[in-house]
Amino acid sequence: MYYKLSLLTNFFFLFYFLSQRKTETQTELQILFLKTQIVAYKRRTKKFHTEPFQRLTLVLLSYVLYDWKTNLAIVSPNTLLTWRKQKFKTFWATISKRKKTGRPNVPWPLIKLIRRIAKENRIWGATKLHGLLQKIGYDISERTVSKYIPKRPTDPKKRLLWKQFYSLHADAMVVSDTLTVYSINFRKIFRVAFFLHIGTRQILHFDIHTNPTTKWMRKVLKCAVKKRGGKNFHYFLSDNDPLFGKRFTKYLQRIGIKPKKTSPRSPWQNCYAERWIKTCRNEFLDFFIPANEYHLRTRLEEYIHFYNHHRTHLALDKDTPVPSPVLERPPDAKLVSTPALGGLYHSYSYEKVA
Repeated sequence: MYYKLSLLTNFFFLFYFLSQRKTETQTELQILFLKTQIVAYKRRTKKFHTEPFQRLTLVLLSYVLYDWKTNLAIVSPNTLLTWRKQKFKTFWATISKRKKTGRPNVPWPLIKLIRRIAKENRIWGATKLHGLLQKIGYDISERTVSKYIPKRPTDPKKRLLWKQFYSLHADAMVVSDTLTVYSINFRKIFRVAFFLHIGTRQILHFDIHTNPTTKWMRKVLKCAVKKRGGKNFHYFLSDNDPLFGKRFTKYLQRIGIKPKKTSPRSPWQNCYAERWIKTCRNEFLDFFIPANEYHLRTRLEEYIHFYNHHRTHLALDKDTPVPSPVLERPPDAKLVSTPALGGLYHSYSYEKVA
């Protein structure tokens, strides 16, 4: 009984004493009350995220309050010290930042122009390209040109593309390849070897054999050279077929022709020969079944004659491999068609009407 009475008396005097304190004590109690709630909220939420402005406020207040470590509730003191270091670095980085910008950025159209000129002049380096840009009115440094040109091999000889090699030596280069054709009963496999002149897209010669050898290929090459006439070719491009092996290569070197081989598994390097094989199949062999070797030779010779004299090419400005004149249309003439390959294709000419 006396214990309960004394306890109530103590609580009464405590509340009376607290109610008589000044406003500052009330403010401290409110801060303690809010801090207790923040601690309870932090216990409920494992990750407590703060915004940049809140971090800056806490950092500035930590410089004013001496006992900020005891009043810190949402994060640990080490975290706040880390924020101090980051803000310190940001502050001095902002002060020490240059007011004037450095070298201006290179415009994007100029970067594209540098790359275009470097692509069109693959053999030249940064020095030559810089001089060329100065000649066309662009005042930039050589280092800028060196920075924006694409990475290329250091050896200028390795910068040459196959397309450029073809363009430089088209008039003096012949390519060769073989294609297979099956007989009507699939018992015989005919190997057709052909030689194509790149400059004119003309098929110089072809031959057929069921079991070709290097010796036979040399004979076919002799016929192609004869048909070429006095205009000899200096380069011969082929794949790595055994027919074009070491003996055939030595024979080419002996007669003054420089052989070139494609890389392994790179048929695109012999693109003109591969494209003619596709053309021959699409326009002739897909519609033709040979009965024997003579039948195939006769019809293939007829198709090659049509190919050389009447089939136009886009690469030749829509002209034929063997140049043919443009016919003038007379007023009193009749257009006459001549069938080729059994009417698969036709050639046309004018005939005067009687």
